[in-house]
Amino acid sequence: MNVRELEFLSDWYVEHYDQLRPLYEAVLSPIQHNAHQPNKQPLESQLEALISYLRGMTFEDLSLQQIEKLSDLGIYQFTGADGARFIEATVRTSDYDPSTAASRIGEALSVLKSGYEGFNQYRSALEALGFDGYDDFESDDGFVIRVGFQKDASINNVTDWKESSRDWYDIIRGLSMVANESPEDTKIIGASTGSIILILVGTASVTTLLAIIAKNVASVAKEVIGISNAVESLRQNKWLTAAMERDLKKKIDQSRSKALVDIMKEIREIHKPIDGEKSTALEASIKKLLAFNEAGGSVDFVAPEVDEDGEVEAENKPRSALAQVRAAIQEYQTVREQVRMLTDMSRND
Repeated sequence: MNVRELEFLSDWYVEHYDQLRPLYEAVLSPIQHNAHQPNKQPLESQLEALISYLRGMTFEDLSLQQIEKLSDLGIYQFTGADGARFIEATVRTSDYDPSTAASRIGEALSVLKSGYEGFNQYRSALEALGFDGYDDFESDDGFVIRVGFQKDASINNVTDWKESSRDWYDIIRGLSMVANESPEDTKIIGASTGSIILILVGTASVTTLLAIIAKNVASVAKEVIGISNAVESLRQNKWLTAAMERDLKKKIDQSRSKALVDIMKEIREIHKPIDGEKSTALEASIKKLLAFNEAGGSVDFVAPEVDEDGEVEAENKPRSALAQVRAAIQEYQTVREQVRMLTDMSRND
């Protein structure tokens, strides 16, 4: 993640923290009172206000790397849908104990506050150094796409670089052909280190197509994780037979095979007709993206911003194109969060 992305994340979190802190404190106060005093204070309205805010939080403005940073700092588990589940599991439980609940919520507040202080210090340091704004990887000509080369999709040497470049040329070429555009219309505007992240800017059509494919790839991942979790649960309970395991693994293979058909069908409904060389190139693009994901690579997007009236901000881009891209990215992000939730559950188990 680069400086500008961290700055944006800092601003995003600080803005939410200013709302979250008083809501968490409003729930904590009566719980602390009830833990030590015989006359109990009500807390349902405060609880509803906090849970409502948490459930209303969205992460569509953040990239996978930014969300991962929140997770690394321990913040993610106390925000959004995860935060709502944490509060309900702490307070709305059959074995509810005010002292335990106060301790857990107090710890959550401490983590949130620590993150706030860290991000604020980061913002102050940038300001002192004369950095302001975070538009390094923004473009008036297209939409930002982040391609992550991790795990078996990592780039470790020049040979890996050559092979990955060829694959991604083929991916973009196939999608560009479907959109009646040129591969050169997709630009490289930056890169970051750690796990190598290549930052592209694509046209509305290519970005929408990539988002559609990414959504379907994530759906396959969700199904695979769900089946894998079921297999592990059956194994731990000693209910798993060899026949059952074969059938479940067969379902995983079927899900992966069906992905290509489903993606082709969805794209054909948007772009008609797709035949001949276009169809062959599109199929090759999808197969390479599926293989890239299987190897551990990732494709991520940040949805275009909306203005105060809820309209997609246009700048130099057609409003209809913005709306189409935003809708496709939001569908992908919905599945992305479901996959993250399943992955977290499997780790906790």
